[in-house]
Amino acid sequence: MKIAFKNMIRTKMLVYVMITTISVLTVVGAFVAYRLNKMALNNAIAIAKGEAEKTANYVKADLQLDLGFARALANSLNSYCRYDTEKLDSIFITILKYQAKENPRYMSVWCTLEYSLITKGYTKNYGRRSFTAFLKDGTPFIEVEQKNVNGDINPSPYWASKSTNVELVLDPYVFQLEGKDRLATTVSVPVRRNGTFQGLGGVDLELSKFQKIIDQTKPFPNTIVSILSNNGTIIAHTNTDLVKKTFKEISPEEDIENQISERIKKGKGIIYYTNNSGEKRLVIFAPIQVGETPTPWSVGLSIPVSVIMSEARSSLYSVLIVTILGLIVLGFVIWLIARSITEPIQRTTDLLQNLAQGDIDKTKKVFVTSGDEIEAVAKSVSKVIDGLNITENFAREIGKGNLDAQFELLGEKDTLGKSLLEMQKSLKHAREIEIERKNEEEKQNWTTKGIAMFGDILRQNNDNLIELSYNIIKNLVSYTSSIQGGIFVLNDNDKENPIIDMAGCYAYDRRKYLQKSVVIGEGLVGRCFTEGKSIFMVDIPKDYISITSGLGKENPRCLLLVPLKINDEVLGVIEMATFKIYEKYHIDFIEKVATSIAATISSVRINIRTAELLAKSQQQAEEMAAQEEEMRQNMEELQATQEEMERLRQEDARNNQAIIKKGEDNFKLIIDLLNNIPAKIFLKDENGSFVLVNSQVADVYNKTPEEIIGTSDYENHPDEDVDSWRKQELDIMRMGKQEYTFEETIGGKKRLLRTIKMPFVLPTSGETGLLGIQFDITNYKQMAEEIKKQG
Repeated sequence: MKIAFKNMIRTKMLVYVMITTISVLTVVGAFVAYRLNKMALNNAIAIAKGEAEKTANYVKADLQLDLGFARALANSLNSYCRYDTEKLDSIFITILKYQAKENPRYMSVWCTLEYSLITKGYTKNYGRRSFTAFLKDGTPFIEVEQKNVNGDINPSPYWASKSTNVELVLDPYVFQLEGKDRLATTVSVPVRRNGTFQGLGGVDLELSKFQKIIDQTKPFPNTIVSILSNNGTIIAHTNTDLVKKTFKEISPEEDIENQISERIKKGKGIIYYTNNSGEKRLVIFAPIQVGETPTPWSVGLSIPVSVIMSEARSSLYSVLIVTILGLIVLGFVIWLIARSITEPIQRTTDLLQNLAQGDIDKTKKVFVTSGDEIEAVAKSVSKVIDGLNITENFAREIGKGNLDAQFELLGEKDTLGKSLLEMQKSLKHAREIEIERKNEEEKQNWTTKGIAMFGDILRQNNDNLIELSYNIIKNLVSYTSSIQGGIFVLNDNDKENPIIDMAGCYAYDRRKYLQKSVVIGEGLVGRCFTEGKSIFMVDIPKDYISITSGLGKENPRCLLLVPLKINDEVLGVIEMATFKIYEKYHIDFIEKVATSIAATISSVRINIRTAELLAKSQQQAEEMAAQEEEMRQNMEELQATQEEMERLRQEDARNNQAIIKKGEDNFKLIIDLLNNIPAKIFLKDENGSFVLVNSQVADVYNKTPEEIIGTSDYENHPDEDVDSWRKQELDIMRMGKQEYTFEETIGGKKRLLRTIKMPFVLPTSGETGLLGIQFDITNYKQMAEEIKKQG
């Protein structure tokens, strides 16, 4: 009975254990199958979503680069309202052509400015000027156009940018290249003055480059990847035949059911299932938000659900096979080991339950010394706990920001460990990108701050070239952390032998009073001036320059010479020396500032020259006025003498010959005086005959004064309209003084003559005649034109 009872107990235990085991394994199998399917699906969604976001970030980074370029271009255009438009036109055209050549990734680099920004007094809210730079056969070209002079076009891409006054990535458009349709878009940034729209700066770029990103995105087999613009146009697709079509065209029902187009326009993420062509697929869209543009794009992934679930089904089949085999083995051995394994199984079960709840406390590990599989199970569970503790510590270190923490895989199939190492690698890469971005941002801020600072400096001392040059070189040496520097300016006072003079020198935080001149073409300064190109040297000759301080004497490691050039005209050279090596952004900054310095020096030279010409003009005008006054006094004396002579003649014409002779001598003296005056002087009687001329008038007719006296304009000008001249003279004799200026050509040369004619009472007859005075003011006109040209 004991044996039967014992066997019954064993049988009962076997039955209970078998039933319980079968039930538990069935439930666990079903739960595991459900969890495997759920985890596989969630895993696939997470991976696909992450892959979509990663692809979106690649596209976003590329477009952010283009948007940053357009921002820099738009910001630089704000200077149009502060400087001379014609000069800035030349500068910006050069910049646009340079950027087009240096950035072949863009089809064109362009800007467009409202006339209200670049034209003083322009009050209309439309009309603009467009500059477009592009490459043709490797050579940069520029197109300048006037647009919207009769009003803005609505709707149009430009009107969309102007009305919203925000940064935009426009919807794609098709263009022809080498006989093929290509897809392109435009990235634009508004130019604002006091928050008001004043124009655009931007680039046009081809979108075929995004096809490479699509081709590299393959998270699962048979995955379809696409990039869609804000209006639903397909920019890149696994099936390239669908490029340039819209999502609504290829899947209208799917678009309406899931509101795809509307959600893409709003920049929302989308996850849904579709069953097109009898195959169930998971579809994920991740938004691409570029800067603050209101036109987000999207990246889409379409993955077959059968591919996602294939691994889960394989695991489920494996679980079922293992369960069946376990039941068979368990039926043979359960009666032998039931009692010996009850307690270890219970302890192991408790540990597994704790482990399932996330409790991985090392103090709760199971230690079994049965020498069989139970011991192996206990050791395996303990190893799992140790591995999870190591993984948990590694994840905690990563969470604290220690991206250099060490981790060893538990084995070749440690999927969790591999995922953590990939995450660590991705975080390190992201940190490196962030550090590089901050460095570039610091360099950009340094350049922007420096350009603004030198903009203020260049507005000072505009009437003193020496002080201006000193302030420029002083601040340039300090701002670039150089040791010393000098600025050389062209001296073309001697047009035949121009030289380059040192206008300012600065070293070791103090001003240097050096005088130095360089012949054009000689030395590095002369060579830089002649070639009009920057010279950058890191291998400097020992005897070229040395820097001396209280600690000793040393040669600099780096030398930079930059020409001061504007409109292809070189006005001077900046020479900088330092113990460090200039970085590229230092050189670019100095070259940009050099262009502004050249423009300022040109303006200062013009101002100085204009002041000199104005002073000279004023002096000559004063001299001419003095000559006119002297001539007037002489004519008054002549008239007084003639009146005195007539009075004497009438009083004692026959008896006072001595007095008459004295008057004639005085008259002859006055005639000699008139001959030395640099003007034509003549006197006509009431009939138009000459009664007095000086040598200046006689020279015109190639005669002596005696030959002209007694003649009239009819004899001296037989081919001219003398009647009209005579009528004019009679009007003057009746009406009074007349003064006018006219131009004539004598001997092939044009001369500008100023003539004064007035009535004159002849003392011999008492009749009214005509007095004429004529000045040559050609030189004064030329001087006035030169002043106008200079300033």
